[in-house]
Amino acid sequence: MGSLKLYIPHIALEELRTHLIAKHEDLAHSIRADFDKLQRSDLGMLIDGLPPPVLSLWRKDEVVRNSEAVFARFLEDNKIEVIPISIEDATDAWKIYFNADPPFDPNQEREDRRKDIPDSWIFVAAQGIKAKRGRHCALVADGKLKAALEGAGFEIYDDVEKLDNAVEIATSVTRPKLTPDDEAPIQLDELRGAAFQDIDVIVLGVNEALNTPAKAALFSALERAGVDRAIAEHEAQTLVLSGRLTDTGSHLIPTNQTLSRRAMGTDVVTKILLKII
Repeated sequence: MGSLKLYIPHIALEELRTHLIAKHEDLAHSIRADFDKLQRSDLGMLIDGLPPPVLSLWRKDEVVRNSEAVFARFLEDNKIEVIPISIEDATDAWKIYFNADPPFDPNQEREDRRKDIPDSWIFVAAQGIKAKRGRHCALVADGKLKAALEGAGFEIYDDVEKLDNAVEIATSVTRPKLTPDDEAPIQLDELRGAAFQDIDVIVLGVNEALNTPAKAALFSALERAGVDRAIAEHEAQTLVLSGRLTDTGSHLIPTNQTLSRRAMGTDVVTKILLKII
C-alpha cells in the first residue's frame, strides 16, 4: 500500500551474504574432515571390503554464484531496495573515519577503529534515507552504530519482532474516506495535525540555543515567537518521556548533546530564534 519501505545498505547486505558463505564453507570443511576420519585408523577397519564411500558437497565457487542469485531473488520478492555505494558516500564515510566522528569512538586507537569502517558506510547510507518523508526506523544491534543512528534521529530497534510490532501498530489505523469535495484522505503521518509540526525540534533546538533556560523562560520565549504554549509544553513532556530531555523540575536538560545541537541548526529553529531576538 506504499506505507512502508525497506532499505538495506550494500555494505550490510554483502556483510551478511559473505558471512553466510564463510559459515557454509567452515561447516563443509568440518564435514569433509569427519568423513576422512571415518576411513582411517581403527574406524577404517570397520568398512574394509565395503564399496568405497562417496561424499559430494558443493564447491565454494558454486555456492558463491548461487548466493548472489538467491539474495537477488529475496530482495525482489520482498521489495527491499539496496542502497548502493556512491562516490559521495565514499567521501563522507572516509571523512567520518579520519575525523573519528560517530559511529567511531575517538578514544580508541586508530587500529581498533578500523574494524568499524563498514559501519561508517552504513551510517552514511542511512543519512540519505533520513531526508525522505515519514518515520525512520533502523534495525541495528551494534552499540556504536546504534548510538550514531539514534543521534541522527532514527527510531532504533535491536529486535525484528519489536520492529514488526511497531510496523503493525503504525499501519493498522484505518484511513478515513474521502471528504465530500474529494479531498485526499488524511495520511498517518498527519494525524497529529499541522499545529504540532516541528514543535519537538523547535523545543529541543531553542532550549539548546538559549543554553537550557528555566522552563518558564523557555516557554514564554516560544510563546512570544508565535508557538502555542500548550503544544510546546506537551511536546517537551513527550521529549522527556522519549528520553531526549530530562526534566529537573525547573529546567529541561538534553540527554544527547549532538542531537540537540543538530536541532538547533535547523532552519525552523533559526526562524524561531530570529523572532525571539
